[in-house]
Amino acid sequence: MTTHVFGDDRLKATLHREKDHFDFELADVASGRVWGRSPLLVLEIYAKAEFRVERVRTYAINQVEAAPDSVHVSIGDDARQIRVGLWLKIRNGELSVTMPMAEVYEDKSATHRLFSIVLLPGLMKADHGGALLMPLNSGMLCNPAGKPKLADRFMIYGEQARWELLPTLPVAAVQTPTGGLFALARRGAEETECHVATDGNGTGEIGFGLSLRQFWPDPVEFATREIVYCPIPRTADLVHFAAKRLRRHVMEDLGKRTVKQRAEESPEVRSLLQSYIMKLFYAVENRGIMMQGQAKGDPITFKFYMSFAEAAANLRRLHAAGIDKIHTQSVGWNPSGHDGLWPTRFPIEDRLGGEAAFRDLIATGRQLGYTMNVHDNQLCAVARSPDFDPGKVCHDQWGQPMGLGEWGGGVTYVPNALARSEAEIEGTMRGLQALGLNGAGYLDGMGNPLYRDYHPGHRMTRTGYARGTNRLIDIAKRVYGAAGTECGFMYCAIPADSMCTMGDEWHMKSCWPDWPATMLMDKRVPCWALALHDLIIVEGVHSPDWPSLMRGILFGLHPRDEWSAHPGCMPVLDDARIRRLKAVYDLSIVKYGHLQTEELLKHEEPEPGVQTSAFADGTVVIADFNKQELVVNGQRVAKPEAL
Repeated sequence: MTTHVFGDDRLKATLHREKDHFDFELADVASGRVWGRSPLLVLEIYAKAEFRVERVRTYAINQVEAAPDSVHVSIGDDARQIRVGLWLKIRNGELSVTMPMAEVYEDKSATHRLFSIVLLPGLMKADHGGALLMPLNSGMLCNPAGKPKLADRFMIYGEQARWELLPTLPVAAVQTPTGGLFALARRGAEETECHVATDGNGTGEIGFGLSLRQFWPDPVEFATREIVYCPIPRTADLVHFAAKRLRRHVMEDLGKRTVKQRAEESPEVRSLLQSYIMKLFYAVENRGIMMQGQAKGDPITFKFYMSFAEAAANLRRLHAAGIDKIHTQSVGWNPSGHDGLWPTRFPIEDRLGGEAAFRDLIATGRQLGYTMNVHDNQLCAVARSPDFDPGKVCHDQWGQPMGLGEWGGGVTYVPNALARSEAEIEGTMRGLQALGLNGAGYLDGMGNPLYRDYHPGHRMTRTGYARGTNRLIDIAKRVYGAAGTECGFMYCAIPADSMCTMGDEWHMKSCWPDWPATMLMDKRVPCWALALHDLIIVEGVHSPDWPSLMRGILFGLHPRDEWSAHPGCMPVLDDARIRRLKAVYDLSIVKYGHLQTEELLKHEEPEPGVQTSAFADGTVVIADFNKQELVVNGQRVAKPEAL
């Protein structure tokens, strides 16, 4: 056996070279805590003759290059003709494990393909008194004590088969009474898999795998993967430590700027911060997921809820009530209503008043001082659309157009954003802008789990899908000055200025109870908010009621509402609702809206139902949901009469 010790004055690693594998230990110099001994890696190789994945734990060691702060190894499986090179480096008290794709060889790819490399399995363990941080939803804690023997794995940024898990963040961590360990997918997060398990005896473990494929025909992303590990001090809070290390990554590595900085350079972001976001809902076809539970068999499938003229009248009512700043996102203005005939956008739906009335609505809103934009969708296509192009939508591994959920227009297909030219994409947005639209653009149906495209003419990896989504956001920012999107996967939070959700309770409650990951969920925690809060505007006050408003002020969230003129799908904008919206506006925008641009430094739950938060400007919020009481900087905030 040969050992290679490398590191710096804060972190030391020992690589044990055995005859047919490596073992690994990691030592935190400050605490003396040693993690491991664990295998360096496990190769997961698909053998086509056996139609199965083989977990390969032994291999030939072809090369070892050692330096004081690093080791480079090259290993190979001779029988399967697969070789891999890894770089292990310690810098500034952190271990980086890097896999350049140029050092991955598959010389018998007709019969054997590398699916994944599980890194350091068993290194990050927590037993009784410890906890695991899983990157699900806004962050999820697991206490291994009392758990049965379970194991699960999921791709960072999601898979459609279990979209409800919502793995939004590229992090994992453990904490024990003697210290913890944190892992970050610094590069290649879209191609990274999280592994989590409990042994039934009170111990749990979590870690990452470097994924190349999940299925035999998968396109492979030729990009370097990197996982960074660092110790967590014994006295540190697991969630806060992970969040703040992630924040550094987002700002320093990915270049994400704060909302405050964006507001200084973008009038549209500045305006959005001051405006109540309202979705004006006009119409939808009575079919698909959104209309489940509605009456079937109606020969008139077009469900009308508000005309453009009625929307203009409602905006005047809101202005008269004292809501001075609103940013509208019209929904269902397009042919056949909400998600009706994408990618077709014109003519504007005549049954709602047509283009002339829509232009009048936009002009009315702008005269009132409101910004007027639309609910647009660049990643949705339905076959009934006259502009449907099956050659530009993602295909599944069987070579068919990838039909997903059924919405108002029918079965939805997912366009490949990289198969379209920037000029084409920008042209569709400029055509809408010419109606008189202003303010931040909004792109719906994005921030999805990552898909692959198997189309022979435009094969696309998960990373490519993320790149295409971000390209759409960047183009929308170029057209409108700012842009937002729907769901909180971190990959699309980087270019976006605003986002509808960072993950919510309903996602967690929607997870199937028999999934092992679901059974490991103990407590949802705000790791996402602690990392990203003031880097993106989050629409978190989704209904005009007191508990939602309390939570919004607790986390510095932005208010959003959806309404129509007639009942049936969305709330009706009656006088009582207007009074509630005014109450939310006064508190969440006028009085406490500044919290959106302040870093969230701390969140605690001193007792069940009571939460506290602290912001960078010194603001401290206490929300007692048991008593329905809110205190800001020691002063009780009275519940508005309208709520």
